[in-house]
Amino acid sequence: MVSLIIFAIIALIIATVLGILCSVVAGVIVRRRNWSHKWLIVLSAAITPAMFIGMEAVLGLIGSVYISETKGVDWGFGDYWQAPLTESYYLYAIDMPEKAAINSRDNDRNFEGSVKHLWVAEDSILVACYSSGDNYSLYAFHVQDSGIDTIVNRADSLQFAKALQNRNMDIKTALAPDEYFDRAQKEAHKTESLVRHTIVIAILLALWAVILRFTKKKECKP
Repeated sequence: MVSLIIFAIIALIIATVLGILCSVVAGVIVRRRNWSHKWLIVLSAAITPAMFIGMEAVLGLIGSVYISETKGVDWGFGDYWQAPLTESYYLYAIDMPEKAAINSRDNDRNFEGSVKHLWVAEDSILVACYSSGDNYSLYAFHVQDSGIDTIVNRADSLQFAKALQNRNMDIKTALAPDEYFDRAQKEAHKTESLVRHTIVIAILLALWAVILRFTKKKECKP
């Protein structure tokens, strides 16, 4: 809820500033034109940024709900974050995406500790978890069959480092949980964003075409 309020405030400020600028530009353009209802053009220019942001927000929310239901990726609205590891397991966080954990969709397995690092390969995702007492666990989630292998379980830091070395894995190449969430969101919304932007721009262009057709008059010939 807090994130939604902050987003709404920022969107309102941006829409107001852009609306004022657009109305000033529109006023300068129509001042010496032989057009009727010049006030309508200025007003339309003033509210166009708000319409753009509003439609983007509404369609974005609809798209987010659809993708959340179909692909299991949650944007973080309501301070909840979620991204799939496989069809059976997913990464989730509450309030802070950098502090994530693993859960099973069938609730058939519990994972101790918080996620620290993730390595994404073509056919698997390796996840390192840290629990109290300096214990580390390393899991391999297989994308195709949703299987899971436990590479090390509650190992100390030396055993954990050795397991990484044996697999030629480096902490420097790993993703943090918030980076994984961001990557999953961008991938899931790639097509949705393109469709959303196209729809919003098409609607606004069509609206302006109608407004200009209604207000514009032929220039008076000398």
